[in-house]
Amino acid sequence: MTETINMSEEEVAFSEIIGDLVEQWGFNRHLGRIWSLLFLRQKPLSPSDIQQGLSLSAGSVSSGLSELQIWGVVKRIRLVGDRNFYYEPETRIWKSVSNVLRTREIRILDEAQGGLAALVERLKDRGKTEGAEFQIKRIKQIKEAMETAHSLFTAMVNGSPLSLPKMGRLFDRFRSF
Repeated sequence: MTETINMSEEEVAFSEIIGDLVEQWGFNRHLGRIWSLLFLRQKPLSPSDIQQGLSLSAGSVSSGLSELQIWGVVKRIRLVGDRNFYYEPETRIWKSVSNVLRTREIRILDEAQGGLAALVERLKDRGKTEGAEFQIKRIKQIKEAMETAHSLFTAMVNGSPLSLPKMGRLFDRFRSF
């Protein structure tokens, strides 16, 4: 199945756009470039196809494919009569986005909320020092915004069309911060 991989100008542009997007989310841009190449191809590609198409090292492709599998956005498959592994993208975009929200963004919010709660307790333990009450109030404001974002992400990830009114109320609440 290995073929010469020549990317069109549009494929290169798409690869760069997706690479930039995932880099803004804090991921390695090569992950977006690898996924985008797979996404625009009708047939699964081998690691060497990807390496050639994107001019990446074998190590970058290998580690990128491993990470993309962990996130559930690419699948490793075998073709009948071929001993090599090939890769194809998860084409249900919402499934990919919700995986990231569930396993990364919600976890980050949980950690930040825990840190803010501990900080509020430290300020309370300090007693009625100058500015402590003001700082507690401000920190609680941020904590509430994070709790609302957490609820919104959770509703988005686990939701159904029936949860849309709840999400609307969460958006309204978020706007109040």
